[in-house]
Amino acid sequence: MSLDLNRYKAVIFDFDCTLYAPNHLGRKLVFSDIFNILKARRERLARKELKGKDLNNSGAFYTEFFNRVGEDNRDWYFNHYLPLMVKLLKKGFTARPKAQELIDQLEANGIKVGVLSDYPMVMERCEAIGLKLNKNHLWCSESFGALKPAARPFLEIAKTFGVEPKDVVVIGDRIDTDYAGAKAAGMDCVLVKTKKNALEADVLDWEEIVKDF
Repeated sequence: MSLDLNRYKAVIFDFDCTLYAPNHLGRKLVFSDIFNILKARRERLARKELKGKDLNNSGAFYTEFFNRVGEDNRDWYFNHYLPLMVKLLKKGFTARPKAQELIDQLEANGIKVGVLSDYPMVMERCEAIGLKLNKNHLWCSESFGALKPAARPFLEIAKTFGVEPKDVVVIGDRIDTDYAGAKAAGMDCVLVKTKKNALEADVLDWEEIVKDF
């Protein structure tokens, strides 16, 4: 397949494993915080159970989320786990080649650019890998109360951008979240090729995505 980003009015990027190459961040999180490994496991299981469920708002989401993770782990999640994620990204990860140039050129061409991640601290994580984006165009699915592949976060972003879903392309890495959510919202989607999605449809090497920029 080929991709002409200039035919769209907006591009929504996933963050993890899309704007930087996969390098076992989850594993590094676990081994960097081994004494909280059970908390991290509960967090992952809770996220899996809530995947794709639209709970309407962040308050309802966090009620369900911490019912599973443990209400006493709220402080750990926001003040330890997420900052540790930022720290590890800054220490061992960089943005994909020409990612910043691609974003800058899209915006120069009048194309809206946003990031939708399931995890919070999106601005801090972007900065950790060396990317600068409009802070008003960075979104976390948790703030919508709906993890991917729920369609509403994608649709709300399109509404904020003032564009129709058909004029938006989502660039992600997972078929079960990014691709499924984009399609549910009536948007196009392209997956950045990784070892896990290499056999899926609509997959491109990162180099193919940035080649015209």
